[in-house]
Amino acid sequence: MMNCFVVITAILLAAAAPPPTAARCDYEAVFNFGDSNSDTGGFYSAFPPQSPPDGVTYFKKPAGRISDGRLVIDFLAQALGLPLLSPYLKSVGSDFQHGANFAIVGAAVRRKPQYGASPFSLEYQLRQFKEFKLQVEAESNSSGTPLPGPGIFGKSLYTIYIGQNDFTGPNSTSKDFLQEVVSVIANTTKEIYTLGGRTFLVFNLAPLGCYPFRLSKAPSNSSDKDSAGCLTSDNSAVDEYNTMLKAALSEQARKQLPADAKVILVDSHAVLLRVFNNPTFYGFPNATAAACSGEATVCSDPQHFVSWDGTHLTEAANKIVADGVLTETYFDPPFPLSKYCDINPPH
Repeated sequence: MMNCFVVITAILLAAAAPPPTAARCDYEAVFNFGDSNSDTGGFYSAFPPQSPPDGVTYFKKPAGRISDGRLVIDFLAQALGLPLLSPYLKSVGSDFQHGANFAIVGAAVRRKPQYGASPFSLEYQLRQFKEFKLQVEAESNSSGTPLPGPGIFGKSLYTIYIGQNDFTGPNSTSKDFLQEVVSVIANTTKEIYTLGGRTFLVFNLAPLGCYPFRLSKAPSNSSDKDSAGCLTSDNSAVDEYNTMLKAALSEQARKQLPADAKVILVDSHAVLLRVFNNPTFYGFPNATAAACSGEATVCSDPQHFVSWDGTHLTEAANKIVADGVLTETYFDPPFPLSKYCDINPPH
């Protein structure tokens, strides 16, 4: 009799409990601009098919990303309680109600073929965004479309993760050229502001001198390597670029935009540099080797590597970057993202 009473009481208490609430987030969508570091399928929508082993860890098949699994932008979307971003160029199965991804493999900031393998420069991606906005406004009274409402643009997070292809291009040592690159990025935030955007997360460059592809171009006995095995000259040049980007965002964007604009530099470089300097702490036996190389179709243990293919990160490394970003300690200036959204980092 007592057991029956306990069961009935538990049922009544459960029925009286309030239903679980959805994660709160003032940002209802994410719009991303970038290159292969954040392309979720644009390139392979335009130039199919994608071959294994890409996608093997999380998606269990190629999923448009040059990695074994999720990218930083995927982890960010999931942490905010949003679906993974659909590529703008994907015509079948896309849902843009919570944003769109304009990033594409090979894209560069500057619109010149020699600075990237893709014609989809940052300028061109911005043109695509403008066209997307026009289509949303034109379809605002239609029902059943996989598009957001026209008011979404002021309630969205704008992420910019690009510049690696400019930096590795033929003019990467020219300070004048790199100043043009960072100026274009800063001006892009200003133009998106006129289209309704208010919050921008701009990622700086990773320590490229630690990437296996760059290391493979240096002599094995190079005196240019530091204690972590990274190329000092490359990383010093990246540091200089990142300093220029920080200044451009401050002087050419933040100080010239109204007070309601939030232009945040995301120091993903600092997160990754910690990984390369202390790889075993993060579970990586060798941070300067790649999980996959050449034409391999099977790559074992990507979770033990920072680099997937020599140029792009593994899901394990991407998660570390995303987790670092979500702590809010790598934002400049400080930005309380958790004030606007419940943050739930995915596993």
